[in-house]
Order: sequence, then C-alpha cells, then structure tokens
Amino acid sequence: LTEQLLDVIHTHIESDLTLELCAEKLHYHPSHLKRVFRRDMGVSFSEYISNYRLQLAKSWLIESPMTVNEIADRLQYNNTQNFIRYFRKMEGITPGQYRDRYKKVD
Repeated sequence: LTEQLLDVIHTHIESDLTLELCAEKLHYHPSHLKRVFRRDMGVSFSEYISNYRLQLAKSWLIESPMTVNEIADRLQYNNTQNFIRYFRKMEGITPGQYRDRYKKVD
C-alpha cells in the first residue's frame, strides 16, 4: 500500500496533493493511509511531501534552466516568497544562492 501511495505522490507531485485525494485514488480511508504511511516511512504524509518537493527543487535548481518562480509554481507553492522562505529555513540559503553554489558549469 505504501508503494502504491508513493507512486501516486511521485506521479502527481506537481498537483495539489492531499492525503484525501490520494486515498480516493487508492480506494482507502485517509486515516488508514495516514497510519500505514507513517508506520512504513517513519514520517507523516505532509512531511514526506515537503521533503520530496524540496529534493525536486534542489535538483531542478542545479539541472534545469527554470526560474525560482517557475519551480515554486510547479511545486504548488501559493507564492514564490513562501517557497524561498521554506527553502532558506531548510537549507540555510536561498534557492538562488543554492543554484549559484551547486550549479554545474559546462
């Protein structure tokens, strides 16, 4: 079940994912999915979504020409400032600084 849920998450990460929508897709009750996911993954559904989106953002910052605004938009942040604030809180630097520091030069 957790593998199925991870597949839904990874396939639909650029949409407004909620536990309820995932539960509907998998035909399970949200509280059952929540319990099973936490047991198997060691983190809550929302923590996993946040961490996965952060990893995607870091990857896109290094490997794509997308702007910070485009990345924030694709990852369902309501506004770019929220994304930048969250990124800085988690990484200690802004997305732009992260890109400057880690972007591979051809």
